[in-house]
Amino acid sequence: MTPPPGSFDPSHADEPELLDLLEEASHSESPVMLLDIASTMLAAFGPDDDDDEEAEELPPISELALQMLEATPEETEPLVRIWAQMLDDMLFGRRIAKMLPTPNTKRLPEWIRRADEIRPFRAAALVSPVKIEETILLEISTAGRSATLAVAVDRTGSPYLEDAYLAAGPLSSLVEFSRTDLPAPVDVVTLSLPDAAARLSEALEMSTHMLPPIETESWPGTRPLLEWMLRKLPDSGTGYEIRMWEPEEIDELVKDFRASRFAEELTEEEIEHAHLLFDFQCNYGNNDPLRWSGTFVERLMCDLYPRKVMAPEDNLLTMPSALAALVRYANDRSGVDRSFTDNALAAIEDNREEYTARVRGDHLGGESTMDLFTRLLTGRDNDDSIFSSDFDDVIADESFLSDHASKLAEIFVGSGAEAVGGIEALKALTEEPLPAEGLDTGGVAEDVVDRLNSLVPEIWRIADEVFDEPELATAALRFLTTIGRGDPAIFRRRIADRSLLAALFWIVGKDNNLFSSQWGSESDMTIGELQRHLGVSTSPKAHAEKMLRAAGFELDEPQVVLGDPRYLISRRRQRIVADRDTYWDDLPEDWEDWAD
Repeated sequence: MTPPPGSFDPSHADEPELLDLLEEASHSESPVMLLDIASTMLAAFGPDDDDDEEAEELPPISELALQMLEATPEETEPLVRIWAQMLDDMLFGRRIAKMLPTPNTKRLPEWIRRADEIRPFRAAALVSPVKIEETILLEISTAGRSATLAVAVDRTGSPYLEDAYLAAGPLSSLVEFSRTDLPAPVDVVTLSLPDAAARLSEALEMSTHMLPPIETESWPGTRPLLEWMLRKLPDSGTGYEIRMWEPEEIDELVKDFRASRFAEELTEEEIEHAHLLFDFQCNYGNNDPLRWSGTFVERLMCDLYPRKVMAPEDNLLTMPSALAALVRYANDRSGVDRSFTDNALAAIEDNREEYTARVRGDHLGGESTMDLFTRLLTGRDNDDSIFSSDFDDVIADESFLSDHASKLAEIFVGSGAEAVGGIEALKALTEEPLPAEGLDTGGVAEDVVDRLNSLVPEIWRIADEVFDEPELATAALRFLTTIGRGDPAIFRRRIADRSLLAALFWIVGKDNNLFSSQWGSESDMTIGELQRHLGVSTSPKAHAEKMLRAAGFELDEPQVVLGDPRYLISRRRQRIVADRDTYWDDLPEDWEDWAD
């Protein structure tokens, strides 16, 4: 849904026009205008902007509120009453309560006088049939008329909030609008308040890490309002569930597609793209291989496929024909509205020229074959990376290895140096196994120590029974305390232990190259198997990203490189040492100076 234009500019906060706006908002039949002003000003003046250079010139919101009450008490009282509830600051609320006059029943609407009763009332989601986006509707009940907070969520990959705005009227009016006035159909899903809270919290958390930061006419102005409502919602709900598709399931889809009327005119070479296309939709799209949109088609053709699939040029250029047939098949089988299929097919044609240019490497900023080879060898396209069947043949070609010995040495030795934290660390690296050790809680916040200790027996069990790598327990325990020292708040949240453990072993497992999807791994372990062992239905990735940030790392999607031998088991060390000793003599003479 498209948000309405914003109604308030916080830059006018110190001008006379503000008082006129407050007067109008206070006497409006709808609470929307006053709530919007209160939230937008709070976003502009609030404590969250302490690091913003422009915000340094603005007074704290508590100081501003007191100044406003002293200067123009009658005009600004409605705004300050809303702030007293919207801010998560009990001391501020008490100070304001002492200063506020007894409300004049004739002067202030009842809903403002009873601002402490404002609460979320019901929730629903308007979901695109192709699951690429949704709008969560949260109806806000006041003592007067209702308002509805509409939160737009992009569900490509990890769901994130891309906008939020306030609309007048109850949730039912927006649902009716969606059924009659939107250009494309949507599915209306009723949400419990706990589930709405879980989805909103997850989307909001993910949006805070988007670069560049998300900015629209209404966001982040509505963030304080959303956070206020989230504090009033129950926290026992279920968020977005990301299904892990097994290779056998994708094989069945490919088999069915091959036998369908949609693939009748495709060559065998074209049909071979189907498995990869389904995989991309599962892992990078909407997580449903049978629902396709023009938005994802564009991303697939202009980025994912030409960047991630290593295959001969002639083979890659046959992909769009396979994609067009697969889109028709998938959307027909799932029964989505024909308009989505038409949109996706149009996107294929619109982006065909760009795709061809990227495959041939003649687009602006394109990477060379050697750049691509380097990226693949260093494992930067795994998480569940996709390689062509020709890849093993390429690296087994002795003439190729001879011609590119220096480059290969840089790749293998360089990736080893990155894994252990630098060239000197690589030179000093040994194959010694990690010792068995307990949990070192030194420097960890006291209130989370008991929870960390409660995880220790399961960590040892998982390392031994699931991975058959007892050393991995030491790596996991060490990283667990690194998180606890960095930002213990993550352990204060209501995240199930099994979800925390899945995320923890997702991190240390990837750092040690223990999943079969990682290039060069000799393991049969899959992330899906880890989930099944721990009874986790959703991907550990979202929690893992939060844990990495808490420990001071950023996920170099989709790679996990902790850059410290303290977390590396002997099997991983042996491979790094072997590559170092094998390729060191082939390095260029000035490589160490360049690498430093």
